[in-house]
Amino acid sequence: MLKEQIDALQAYLQQLIQARDSVLRAMDSLKAVNNVEGSILVYLDPHMNVAIKVNPVEKDRMLVHLGLNVYARTSLEEALKVLEDRRARLDKAVEETRRAIGNLASLHDQYQALLQRVLAQAQARGRG
Repeated sequence: MLKEQIDALQAYLQQLIQARDSVLRAMDSLKAVNNVEGSILVYLDPHMNVAIKVNPVEKDRMLVHLGLNVYARTSLEEALKVLEDRRARLDKAVEETRRAIGNLASLHDQYQALLQRVLAQAQARGRG
């Protein structure tokens, strides 16, 4: 049962890390856009199949996802603040999950060692 909990937490940890990495990429993209004067090419999918030219970049009209399919129109600076808060929460969740996995793994190892001792004692009594 502990092993199943560890596996579930490890899967959850991977989801958290992917979400954090996505936020970091979004922040990097916003910072890059902040340095652009004029137009930019924006790809509409992750595999770069389709792109559109945005001219001019409206840095005061960003849409940022707030959660629960709610978006807000903000400035680039406000969007970065929202993403930074999200990154901080995800970092905290990643660390807490890693700590929980470590605690469960330690408990699992303790149970395994105890079971090995009990088994060795039972085998010693059986021979004696």
